[in-house]
Amino acid sequence: MSPVLHFYVRPSGHEGAATGHTRRKLQGKLPELQGVETELCYNVNWTAEALPSAEETKKLMWLFGCPLLLGDVARESWLLRGSNDLLLEVGPRLNFSTPTSTNIVSVCRAAGLGPVDRVETTRRYQLSVWL
Repeated sequence: MSPVLHFYVRPSGHEGAATGHTRRKLQGKLPELQGVETELCYNVNWTAEALPSAEETKKLMWLFGCPLLLGDVARESWLLRGSNDLLLEVGPRLNFSTPTSTNIVSVCRAAGLGPVDRVETTRRYQLSVWL
């Protein structure tokens, strides 16, 4: 079975407005909500026998990152969970491949990353609540 690699992208400045909008909408339904943080996660199906080399990992991180924000992609989540936090991950169903995945796989193959055969993007929400 092929491993699924996870690459987490720190939200950039323009996503702050969207996060604020999400928080306001959710507070109407969940008054205990104190904050919302988000990140993107690229879920990469890696078909090679060995895990990606340092050079291949560097290419993947470069492809998933913003060229103006160095260090915005990591292999570990940026979200630091507290005891009262709830983590939700929203994305496509795993039983079919999205058109976005097809496009990302084409870019990966053009960059010499042949073992990538599927990439699905999810958005992760960390909800902080008062209990």
